[in-house]
Amino acid sequence: MAKPSFLLQGIRRSNDHETALRQLFNIDELSRVILSVAFVREAGVSQIGNVLRENSRKIVVIAGIRNGSTSAQGLLALLDCKVKLLLVDTGASTPIFHPKVYLAVANNTACAIVGSANLTSSGLNLNIEASTVLSLDRTDDSDESFLQDLLSAINALQQNYPEHVFPVTRKREIADLLRQGRLEDERYSIPPQSNRLRKNTERDKLKRMKLFSKPRPIQTRRIGREKRTVLTKTKPPHTLELVWISKGLTERDLNIPSGRNTNPTGSMLLKKGQMDDIDLQSYFRDDAFSSLNWRNDPQPRLSHLERTQAEFEIIIKGISYGIFSLQLTHNSRTNTRAYEQRNAMTQIHWGKAKGIVAQRDLLQRELRLYRKIDKADSFLIEID
Repeated sequence: MAKPSFLLQGIRRSNDHETALRQLFNIDELSRVILSVAFVREAGVSQIGNVLRENSRKIVVIAGIRNGSTSAQGLLALLDCKVKLLLVDTGASTPIFHPKVYLAVANNTACAIVGSANLTSSGLNLNIEASTVLSLDRTDDSDESFLQDLLSAINALQQNYPEHVFPVTRKREIADLLRQGRLEDERYSIPPQSNRLRKNTERDKLKRMKLFSKPRPIQTRRIGREKRTVLTKTKPPHTLELVWISKGLTERDLNIPSGRNTNPTGSMLLKKGQMDDIDLQSYFRDDAFSSLNWRNDPQPRLSHLERTQAEFEIIIKGISYGIFSLQLTHNSRTNTRAYEQRNAMTQIHWGKAKGIVAQRDLLQRELRLYRKIDKADSFLIEID
């Protein structure tokens, strides 16, 4: 007889979908695994990549596309794991393929996780997600009937909708789907949705909800050479390019005084953050902000400092606080200890934005810096 249990990620300690999925692959005499999800992202695949590769011949992944979330990078990662991949495209933006079913089948047992979690880092670890975990006894008639009903429904997808449910076996096919706009490119982002506050409205101070979630996997903007040759180089208009992700923001970053004698600098050093493959000596000056008009400070004693201005829309916790003209400073000296130790050489000055940034409810949140594709001197800062 089936043994159900309830999984509530984020609310219960040590109760997350990554752990549950790993346990799924530990079933004795495992013969078949079906992962049916709406969204796939590269970070989600990488979290369980080792068990996918170890069991690749037994796995079928069924994933939705044309949904604004499933990415080319996520599907390329699945192909790298050597699993069988089926994509579901309804041919419209609504309705989309949305079921999340993780199923493992063995000779005498089976286990199904049915709920809300997608194959993304948020779905497996970070979001508040709920699922029912069903442990099935295949020698029990009712359990076997349920299993066969589930398998029959999934198997009928490709049989009944061959035009809309199709296999993908080559990276070039993924590149074609990306060019057709049916997949997302994780190098770029649609502008975050936000509700503008009225002028002079005070910002809310609600702290982040404390959940039992695992840390977000370290991410980078870069993609491997092999994938870069496959993906389209066309930058979509009216979108954003993610150029930097911070680690958890500190009092120093946000200019929050930590003591009576603390003198906030008014600026934030742009360190490596989660971008572990950037060169701090050149990345922000010559890549992230290369389109700006940099000038040396007019004061002779500060002439080694290059300065520039740019427009930054600032979105905090999903709410836009408008556009701010912020100054950037880059230290061009190469004979300092900071340079030799490969420390941060570029900083952003908060200026008039300091009032909305220097708040304790933002501590340990992430800052994401985006470059606007269609406007070279315009950027977006998202803190969440």
